[in-house]
Amino acid sequence: MKYGFHLSQEKAEFPALWQAHFIDYDSLKGFLKAQMVDTNVRLSTAFPSTHVFHWTPLTADESSFDQLLAQRLAKVSKLTPEFVTMLDKEVDKFNQFFVTIKAEIKSRIAHVLDTSRMAKVAECEAALRDLLLLERFVFLNFTAVAKALKKHDKWSGLQIREPYLMRTSQLSFVVSTSLLQLKPELMGRLTGLLAEQDVPLSTLALPTDAITSATAALKDMTVVQPPELPVSLKHAVLGNNIASPKLGPLVGLLHETQTVMISLRGPHGTDIIGGVLRCLSTHNCQIVDFSLSRLHHDVTFGVLVHLHNRDVDLFSDLAKTAQKWDGTLSFDVQDARLKASKLADSAQFALSEAPYAKRV
Repeated sequence: MKYGFHLSQEKAEFPALWQAHFIDYDSLKGFLKAQMVDTNVRLSTAFPSTHVFHWTPLTADESSFDQLLAQRLAKVSKLTPEFVTMLDKEVDKFNQFFVTIKAEIKSRIAHVLDTSRMAKVAECEAALRDLLLLERFVFLNFTAVAKALKKHDKWSGLQIREPYLMRTSQLSFVVSTSLLQLKPELMGRLTGLLAEQDVPLSTLALPTDAITSATAALKDMTVVQPPELPVSLKHAVLGNNIASPKLGPLVGLLHETQTVMISLRGPHGTDIIGGVLRCLSTHNCQIVDFSLSRLHHDVTFGVLVHLHNRDVDLFSDLAKTAQKWDGTLSFDVQDARLKASKLADSAQFALSEAPYAKRV
């Protein structure tokens, strides 16, 4: 599924006020598609593999090598700053809205957590729902920024994604941890209220992680476990039952994860591996699969992970790790609706999807 289509589907589920402050991914992609024509300065990938660069032009219409480079560099030096200006405006729009909404939600949560008053279950559920919605809003928009930068780098031949994402690490939507710290308190408050009111149980099957169990069994590998639920929430969740009909959809959101493919390549061997694993551990990521290739000191370490709580700060930490160890970072956020069952039977899924037609 194309990310633009996926984003439009997700965006439609948000309130109208929020929708107006999403990153305009389609406009960014449209600019690149319309303007970044014949601009790729990585000539090895800009032309077909069969293309021959002649020492001297064979015809009057053929540009010399230096002219070809000059033409492409001139276009890129003009269009890339224009693209960055467009992207900056979109990120500012999204970040400023985040700051405003965060203040409102934080105030609402503080009101719910105020022990001097009797909070209502409905108030607590609404505050938790808004907090989870804000996390989702941040992750969708951050992914749109990363995807747009990836397309720019592919079509221009320049590599600006890592330094640009490092810039965003200074903005509020990345560095704001206060709401995440309030989430366990809010969940505890909600489950405490439910216990006090003795709400009748209603059956709800909680999501199970088929990916982790299947891949761990196949590879006998150790995976990083997801964050523990607060003790107060465990009292509300009993087996496959949960206390409160209204809490059911919230539990689905609380267990929601995002699948991300990450790769770091560089000349510092085990430091590359250690740097990636340190970032994943810090941000409570769950390793689903991994790959490792090494030639002397050059290492390429790739991991497929589940990211909990949509913690976008992971990506800025990975960018800093890549810079520290002279590495090349790449990552791709997968469609959140990808079914675990497809990955659980990884061999069958890979064979059915791989482009084996007309291959020996």
